[in-house]
Amino acid sequence: MTMTEQAAALSGKVAIVTGAGSGIGAASAATLAAQGARVCCVDINADDAGRTAEAIVSGGGEAFAVRADVASPDDNQAMVEQTTARYGAVHIAHLNAGTGQHVSVLEYPLEDWDRTMAVNLRGVLLGLQAAGRAMLRAGGGSIIVTSSAAGLIGVAMSSAYSASKHGVLGLVKSAATELGPEGIRVNAICPGFIASNEGMRKLGEATDVGGRIPLGRAGESEDVANLVAFLAGDSASFITGSVYTIDGGRLASTEARGARKSA
Repeated sequence: MTMTEQAAALSGKVAIVTGAGSGIGAASAATLAAQGARVCCVDINADDAGRTAEAIVSGGGEAFAVRADVASPDDNQAMVEQTTARYGAVHIAHLNAGTGQHVSVLEYPLEDWDRTMAVNLRGVLLGLQAAGRAMLRAGGGSIIVTSSAAGLIGVAMSSAYSASKHGVLGLVKSAATELGPEGIRVNAICPGFIASNEGMRKLGEATDVGGRIPLGRAGESEDVANLVAFLAGDSASFITGSVYTIDGGRLASTEARGARKSA
């Protein structure tokens, strides 16, 4: 695919990205727009969503911002209705919003557990329902859900987050089975350590994350966004119900989880 073809790969498509205010979500919204999609940038922080949309428009793309709590059925319905009112349809949804706390499993506050499940699992169901209904009217589409490497393994001090991300994978596979005949593809991505902001970048450097990854570096938000754009487009037209790990190879072997050996 030439650069011109890549830039037009999603021309005519309409996308919704949740958690678009920063990190992976912001990069995903920007990448989808760069490939021609018109994008609804959704975040619980309206100012953050607005900055992502403004950056896309400043770069020559089409986007607007919506404030939404993905745990709310009404907010999910509103983001879809606003998108269809503005752009006429929904063809792509990247359900990316998530939350989590670093707490011992024996001490995990129930209210924090419930909120994590509400955003990370209930929020995916609600987004899938609202976007999926719009895609039925549009004749099909692609839904990409952000799970996590923590959805594939257990992670100490992150029991609610890990449990919710494991649950997302079951939901994705069930939805893919149901919605495939309707022309709607549903896939999951499982990012590993992604330097999605300055804090994460500094953490990665301080803990030598790159030394524990076969490819020798932490991931960037754009790495994940490129995978999202691929799954959103026609090149992935025979892919559904799949789980894509994007972690530089860290989970590929037990050795990779330790320090990378010197050559």
